[in-house]
Amino acid sequence: MFKKIISIFIASVLLVTCFAGCENDEEETYLACAVSEMPRYFDPQVVSSTGEKIVAVNVFDGLFKLDENGEVQKCAVKDYKISADGLTYTFYLKNDMKYYISDEVKDFLEDIEKTVEGKVTANDFVFGIKRAVMPETNSPDFPLLSIIKNATKVHNGEVQVDELGIRAVDEYTLEITLEKKKADFLYALTQPVSFPCDEEFFNLTNGRYGLDEEYIISNGSFYLSDIKDGESVRFSKVSEYTGNYKALPTSVRLYVNSNEVDIAKKVDDKTYDLGFFVSEKAVDELGRKVQKKNLENITTALVFNMRKENLQNVKLRTGLVSSIDKSAITENSVNNLVPSYYNLSGDKVDGLSYNIEKSRKNMISAFEELKIDKLTVDILCTAEYEQMAKSIVSNWQANIGVELNGTITVADEDEYMSKIRNGEFDMAIYNLTVDSDKSVDFLSMFKTGNENNASGYSSEEYDRIVDDLSMTSTKEKALYCESYLLKNAVVLPLTYENTIFAVAKGTTGVYSAGDSSNIYFYKGQK
Repeated sequence: MFKKIISIFIASVLLVTCFAGCENDEEETYLACAVSEMPRYFDPQVVSSTGEKIVAVNVFDGLFKLDENGEVQKCAVKDYKISADGLTYTFYLKNDMKYYISDEVKDFLEDIEKTVEGKVTANDFVFGIKRAVMPETNSPDFPLLSIIKNATKVHNGEVQVDELGIRAVDEYTLEITLEKKKADFLYALTQPVSFPCDEEFFNLTNGRYGLDEEYIISNGSFYLSDIKDGESVRFSKVSEYTGNYKALPTSVRLYVNSNEVDIAKKVDDKTYDLGFFVSEKAVDELGRKVQKKNLENITTALVFNMRKENLQNVKLRTGLVSSIDKSAITENSVNNLVPSYYNLSGDKVDGLSYNIEKSRKNMISAFEELKIDKLTVDILCTAEYEQMAKSIVSNWQANIGVELNGTITVADEDEYMSKIRNGEFDMAIYNLTVDSDKSVDFLSMFKTGNENNASGYSSEEYDRIVDDLSMTSTKEKALYCESYLLKNAVVLPLTYENTIFAVAKGTTGVYSAGDSSNIYFYKGQK
């Protein structure tokens, strides 16, 4: 089921207890984590999948790090100040930070007869952030840095990267200037997109930076130590680490595993120590040995494919939406698009209501504009949502006063995902969720060009609204942004789903800071 795939992409993170390699060393701790797909990139400026980001936040130290409560804490900085107007940030870095040069990296450098100094300085953060902003890097998390002065202009190729609002004042002092004041800007500096990159080493890799363990050097409490293609990735403790987040585990291995039912059994018998689940079947496999917590972070919705010419007509979409009585489709129907996990619960959003008269009026007008006298529309879904799709079609048949033929395509998970990726659908019952706990990231899914924008929706006005929300995030702006999508019938929220977070008895220290990609292992213990 599609819900399982999405949840594991964003939140299938679990620890596995492994036996120590040396029985006489009781202090050694080997942990493991299951991820749904094999990490392919280890360059923090380009990582995108959950597994890739998990590696990055553990093997690199950014300027800041998130704690157990999702609060921003100092990491590579020893102090910082913000100008009175809130635009200029000055960071004073620690002067004892070093990159770990693994044996694999040493072999690579020996082969090309080169060396690197290995100090972490302000220039490394400047180079890393400049790379993330440059258009050729195509960084998925560029929006986190778009608030920096001239970042959007650099990203669009309008000005040179040297005009970006970032500079090294001296070896251990960094200055960043913003376009506008942004209260939560420091959060961006906890994420991989803003991590340091040694320019000298980057150039020595000749385009291979971050593609394998010998082509990456990092400054965190772990280093990338082993990659088994298609199977697993391991990062290991750095004994020489001088920062504030010294690793307790000897190593952590990420295993590729997307079978929730199997994972649940292993959480129950303590083979795995921690997991995120959506599948009720999988959760049923969990016994009484685990602690469970529900996170309402998924919206099951009817999404329109805006690549289809007829469905670009807003009157047609609003006519279809207004004819649907959601209370007859699911007993847990919802009005808001953004679920409570993203901090908008309790505030009703102004959208389209069930109204047969308005529906028929809009449909007639749409048919006239499109110069058609009949129309067939299909709903793509997995077997789990077939009954929901049938109920929607029944609403259309009963309530729409034009010749509309509603059909349903039920696909297995692989076929479903293929059709979604290729835009081969009219409408789909789709699960919306993101690797974040911020409403702006959830709403950005419908921004032009967003990789999670299954609808293909493109609107300059909506892009402007989301960009404004990103610059200055308020509840009022978020609700307006949400209302814009609903009134324009881009998406129809149907119900919410929970991600269930389960932890086996005996596992401590490993924590998730807000979402599944911010998983920190340095305090992990058994």
